[in-house]
Amino acid sequence: MSQIREQLRHAIDRERHVEAPRRPTSNDARAASAFRPVREAAEEIRDELSHIPNLKMTIGPSGVWIELYDKHLWFSYDAARNAFVGNEVDSLWVEGGVREESFTWNDAEACITAMVEACARYVSLAEAITRFRPTR
Repeated sequence: MSQIREQLRHAIDRERHVEAPRRPTSNDARAASAFRPVREAAEEIRDELSHIPNLKMTIGPSGVWIELYDKHLWFSYDAARNAFVGNEVDSLWVEGGVREESFTWNDAEACITAMVEACARYVSLAEAITRFRPTR
C-alpha cells in the first residue's frame, strides 16, 4: 500500500474516533461520598438504557463517563471547588474540529438532572442513527 493511502486511512480513522480526554477525578473519601447520589443515579440510568446500542457508560467512585460514538460526557465532583462538574466533547464532523463545553452544578440533584437530560438526548440520537443507518 502506498504511503499516501496509509496516511489517508490513518487520518480517516482519527476523524472517526474522537476521544474525550479522561478527566482526572479525586479519589479522596470526601469526593466519593459527595458523588455517591450521582453514581447511584448513573447506575439506575445504565440499567435502564442497557438496550441502547452503542451507548456506553463507565461508572467510577467519583466519576461517570457516557459515550455515544464521537460524543463523550463526563460527570464528577471537584472537592477543591466543592462543586459537581461536567464536560461534554463531541466531533463537529461536518465542520471539522471538536466542540467542548464545561458545566458546574452546586448540588448532586442538579447534576443528576443534567445527566438524565443528557442521556435522553443521547438516546434520541442513538435511535435516529439506528433508524437512518444504511443496511448492509
